[in-house]
Amino acid sequence: MADRLAKEAARSDGTKYGYSRILISAIYREAAEEAILKWQEQWTKTSKAEATKQYFPTLMDRIWTKINLTSKLTAVLSGRSKTKAYLYRFNLREDVKCICDKDDQTMDHLFQCIETRKQRDWTKLHLSKQKNWLANNLELITK
Repeated sequence: MADRLAKEAARSDGTKYGYSRILISAIYREAAEEAILKWQEQWTKTSKAEATKQYFPTLMDRIWTKINLTSKLTAVLSGRSKTKAYLYRFNLREDVKCICDKDDQTMDHLFQCIETRKQRDWTKLHLSKQKNWLANNLELITK
């Protein structure tokens, strides 16, 4: 029956339906947009991944951020990095106190801790100095 109807429609000039060519890139784009919307809906509803949501509240935040995912970054984003509190859970550390002695060493605390902020600032400063030195001396290095 389907074949007969298809043949009739092909032979008829008064077809009710008109089809235009759709670019395959448009189909891919629409499929990607639909997938992202569904993924965002699931992301919003889930109670898991709270550590990751602190860095990337929406999927578009993550998609637009150009970063290389490494095992260490994944550990931080998942809240499973090797902090004292995390290692204590597995009986691999005897204490959980941060170097500031004010709170347990968790990922949340590390981002607020004054002592670790000093270390981060020092590291950033020296990395930027190295980057500037390399940029200024690139000709000497490559010769």
